[in-house]
Amino acid sequence: MEIKVKPTEKIQLLKQQLEKRKGNAEIQGEQIIVEAENTEFLEKIPGIEEYTAQGETTEGLKGRPLQEQAYIRIEDKKDAVKAFLATMDGYRLVVLNSEREWDLRKLREYNPGIKQLKTDEPKEVLGIEQAVGDVEGLEEVEIEVSDEEVELVYREMLA
Repeated sequence: MEIKVKPTEKIQLLKQQLEKRKGNAEIQGEQIIVEAENTEFLEKIPGIEEYTAQGETTEGLKGRPLQEQAYIRIEDKKDAVKAFLATMDGYRLVVLNSEREWDLRKLREYNPGIKQLKTDEPKEVLGIEQAVGDVEGLEEVEIEVSDEEVELVYREMLA
């Protein structure tokens, strides 16, 4: 089926990300046309305003297409939620030594390019200069979330 995707921004970047997941995407005007058997994969891709398939328009996840890299430590639910929100904000994440495999598995549904390092410290060779949260020597990407929001977002993320 033909699916018309309306991006939130950076149409070329979103096209590349859709091609990685489905293999065929083409820009037509302000939309991206994707050929796929279903639309389920679109529900978890940041950077989609809305998409239309078989005459039915569905709201997308919004956010920004993945474009910048940042480190993150995921040690608890709040960190997992911050990772999810950073993904929606367009960050490709590199996770520093985390035991939270279930959270990582769920986060990869939204951000399949998440990398996991088996070290507690950033690797200079990767050239990443930002981190979600406080990582020594890196620019901090601030993502604020209240305790009430943590539970709500975490449940949504796992759905």
